[in-house]
Amino acid sequence: MTTENLGRFDVVVVGAGTGGLCTAIEAATGGARVLLIDKQQEIGGMLHIANGEFSGAGTRRQAAHGISDTPEEHFAEVMRLSHGKADERLAWQTVRAQGRTVDWLESQGFEFDPATPGLVHGHEVYSVPRTYWGVRAGLSVIDALRPLLDGLVEQGAVTVRFGVRIEGAVVEDGRVAGVTGTGPDGGEVTAYGDAVVLATGGYDANLELRNRFLPPGCENALIACLDHATGDGLVLAEELGAGISGDGYFIPVMGLIPDPGRPGFAVDYREAFVEVAPAYRTPYEIWVNRDGERFVAEDTTSPEHRERALLRQPGIEMHIIWDQAIAAAAEPLIRNGAGDWTPERMRDEHSRGRWIVAADSLEELAGKLGVSPGGLVETVRRYNEAVAAGHDPDHGRTTLPIPISQAPYYALTSVAASLLSRDGLRVNGELAVLDREGDPIPGLYAVGEVLGNNVFAGDNYVGGMSVTPAMTLGRELGRALAARRGSGRG
Repeated sequence: MTTENLGRFDVVVVGAGTGGLCTAIEAATGGARVLLIDKQQEIGGMLHIANGEFSGAGTRRQAAHGISDTPEEHFAEVMRLSHGKADERLAWQTVRAQGRTVDWLESQGFEFDPATPGLVHGHEVYSVPRTYWGVRAGLSVIDALRPLLDGLVEQGAVTVRFGVRIEGAVVEDGRVAGVTGTGPDGGEVTAYGDAVVLATGGYDANLELRNRFLPPGCENALIACLDHATGDGLVLAEELGAGISGDGYFIPVMGLIPDPGRPGFAVDYREAFVEVAPAYRTPYEIWVNRDGERFVAEDTTSPEHRERALLRQPGIEMHIIWDQAIAAAAEPLIRNGAGDWTPERMRDEHSRGRWIVAADSLEELAGKLGVSPGGLVETVRRYNEAVAAGHDPDHGRTTLPIPISQAPYYALTSVAASLLSRDGLRVNGELAVLDREGDPIPGLYAVGEVLGNNVFAGDNYVGGMSVTPAMTLGRELGRALAARRGSGRG
């Protein structure tokens, strides 16, 4: 077994995702010697599957589209959408500068989708278009950052080490002075730094850790993130006495499909997810719980309303029900970011038996799903009456295209999923990690999802308030650490 000392640096950044990349780039640009470590074999972290949506106000791109917006207005909406539960200090710290982050990305040649700035209907909608995304979703962010990192690596300002999993800290005279971990060959790796930055992302792929933070009754939530999101930085910091939030908030990602080959995990949504937003697809189907009963208007325009309704259902699961007539008339229920779920592919999926259940009667369908047969039959009867009357007295649904009455009948089960880690490390305005008494742990900093999304979104999802704070605060932290190098205050 080998033992390797990677050397001493001004800044050691653990995690080469959104926040870690921006921290490393800015610190090195400011003259710091930076070591960037990641346990994966490539940069980008969750950007490889994320939509990569970011938000900012007062941008050049907004001005070019005649959109008037300010950071103050953006901040007010963040606090409204988060029900006042976002951390006001940190939320304002990032929001006030997010417009500059958007302009900076533009100056780096970021390939914006032509529809941006736009309104995103997967979350509660902003009052003005201030959300942006790239033509390659999260990969567009990597495309913009990679040349900056590569240039700094060529200059010798940044050293990158892949395949290194950090498991401990070097502490000297009460100060975090480096990290220890395991290298690609299983040997021990040590690196020293005047400042250590944890940018290790979330913990949702670590079932035990995730369920520690979920509210009771939500343990059945599917895991929707990549496998590397195991909370390594949070665990390391907690062992050093770091304070960690425990807000008990959870708002699910809807429309994800249980993976038959990986119990507890969702089918990778780059392959398939159920489109639940009526802004993007007219709903023909109904959604029922284990009792066979509808629980929400399937055409509600409020993502939060449908998400919270799902949380109240047994097993936080729903069964989507349709028939042969709907299969022929509706747009594909299943989508992905590539847009390759054509009507032909959807028709083929009906007979594949991977995710879709088929039956010749509603009773048989209910039996295959494990829901109440009588409940499902009665629910479909009432829904068909609502279609005939043009009025839904049970839930107020207004989109009532055709009845569910033509065999064969179909169903697909979807379970609430966790994608973003809600809780995380407590930090001050300098992003120094705080101990349980609220005092900074010398030499230790954190940025990105390891802070938990509640800091920026409260108990909700708020557009662009995951990727953008990671970039914006990562850049600020990198500049600050570069300015402090050699001062002993890293």
